Amino acid sequence: MILPGKPVAAKIYQKLQKDIQVFVSGKRKPEIASIIVGQDPASIVYTKIKEKQAQKLGINFKVYHLSGIAPESNLEELISDLNQNKYITGIIVQLPLPKNFNQEKILKTIAPAKDIDGFQGKMPAPTAAAILEILKFYHISLKNNNIVIVGHGRLVGKPLATMLKKQGLKPIICDSTTFDLKEKTLKAEIIVSAAGSPGLIKPEMVSKTAVVIDAGTVEAKGKLIGDVEQAVYEKVSAYTPSPGGVGPVTVACLMRNVVLAAKKQQRFKRI
Repeated sequence: MILPGKPVAAKIYQKLQKDIQVFVSGKRKPEIASIIVGQDPASIVYTKIKEKQAQKLGINFKVYHLSGIAPESNLEELISDLNQNKYITGIIVQLPLPKNFNQEKILKTIAPAKDIDGFQGKMPAPTAAAILEILKFYHISLKNNNIVIVGHGRLVGKPLATMLKKQGLKPIICDSTTFDLKEKTLKAEIIVSAAGSPGLIKPEMVSKTAVVIDAGTVEAKGKLIGDVEQAVYEKVSAYTPSPGGVGPVTVACLMRNVVLAAKKQQRFKRI
């Protein structure tokens, strides 16, 4: 069974429309500031997708594109300015940043009220939230199932593991140091791959009853591809396509965070 993301995203947008219309009628549109440093192809693609959806919803979207040779201090100053700008509802710092940047330090400089990517834990991380939304929409139960998360990164793996643990679940976490990955994925009823490693999950690594969620998309030769080999789709019981699976729902969850941020911020409180 294919688990497309568009119907899930559409349901989220339907619930957001009323709030967004209230903001627009009050002439106080939410506004996203999206920062890119350098020319990472995937970052540019993802930013354009977010911008297109924001504009469709009536949310302002402004891109700040810094040179790849810009010093780290330039980025910190920009974030500081955006933190203080009352018209900016949410701030996105598109990852990855240049290797010489202190990523953790930079992400912590985003005002928590504007941290719509959920790096500081005040709002749900969009991709992790998207995965749970997909499973809920297609009535795939998490209880009593062996859940394996492949990849323990800041954007997906870590926040997803935290969300699951809050529900009393005990996901198995695998990363680049995991020696017996195949052994663990073969026993899993639900596999979430967020490693950003194309072709990592192969048919011999999954059971016929497994549900596979591919959240590891990267850009390669102008296309977005996931962690899961296409041959896996023919074997498992259900899967998210890549692209078209987790991606659209991630953007919807990001927009939901923008609305949540707008509701809490002072300039929207009187609407």
